[in-house]
Amino acid sequence: MINEEHFVLLVTRKLAGAATSAELAELDALLEQHPALKERYHHLHHYFEDPLHLSAEDTEQALQRTLSKIKSPQTGIIVHADLTKKTRRWKWPAAAAAAILLISGALWFGNHSRNTKDPGKEQWVKRSNGKATRSFIELADGSKIWLNAQSVLTYPEKFKGDSREIFLEGEAFFDVATNAKRPFIIHLKKGTIKVLGTSFNIRAYENEPVQTAVVTGKVAFIPRYEGTKKISDTILVTPDVKVTYTASSGTLIKGNTIGSEDKAWTEGRLIFRNATLEEIGASLQRNFNKQVEFEANAPKQYRLTGSFHNNSLEDIMYYLSKSKAFHYRITDSTLVIGE
Repeated sequence: MINEEHFVLLVTRKLAGAATSAELAELDALLEQHPALKERYHHLHHYFEDPLHLSAEDTEQALQRTLSKIKSPQTGIIVHADLTKKTRRWKWPAAAAAAILLISGALWFGNHSRNTKDPGKEQWVKRSNGKATRSFIELADGSKIWLNAQSVLTYPEKFKGDSREIFLEGEAFFDVATNAKRPFIIHLKKGTIKVLGTSFNIRAYENEPVQTAVVTGKVAFIPRYEGTKKISDTILVTPDVKVTYTASSGTLIKGNTIGSEDKAWTEGRLIFRNATLEEIGASLQRNFNKQVEFEANAPKQYRLTGSFHNNSLEDIMYYLSKSKAFHYRITDSTLVIGE
């Protein structure tokens, strides 16, 4: 039986930089023995990276309430809410995030348990990745999904009815289990994709064109036109074909691609082919959690090509700047690009 409260505490102490070597070893062992815990670990890591789920004025109160319930693993003594100098173990930023982690973790476990208590209702799960975070999801029908950074997937715990419907914001690669009697439908803000069984990539970030590229099988893309500009068309997408749809202008472009490259991000690869530096910057911002800023407009339109596999941001920028001269600097939180 897994002590989930203890597991959340171990994760919290690791991400807050307060874990002992014994605690780190214990956490690694738990993750190795129980693969299901890895999903929960990534969930808590997301909260730590983006601790904005509680308002600022509530954070300190939440911290005090949470720490007041935690026992010190070394002494068994309760860490009281007044946090004297002798008992204060964490610096404020880490502790605040830790409090949010513990609270959000408890809520997550509680909600997960409640979702399974009422089999009469269709229960939905929402998976949300922050920047620099990717995750893998297997649905009840056996379909596999790789969810990219800064993306949200909403899906039912079990599919009911004559179709399998989910919702996506951001980017994901799908390997859909074949079921000719129950089409798989993905709802986007700017369109809908229907499949029977295939593997394909969808890129549907806010303020960017929707892109659909197929690796195997075929999908039908139905763009959602704004207002009454045009009656929606159904576009058939086959292997090594990519459809790019810009909702603001109603422009739809169908062209050739290399399907395996469109899923490269699932393997830790970043591939840019004749992409603008502005487009590359948006991808780097999501993958490395750095705010990208341009000091001039000209570099935004530079077109670059490059392929990288698990490279650091420093390596990527170094090689890109050699193929097209521009200046850049990297700080703890930003990537600044100039002429």
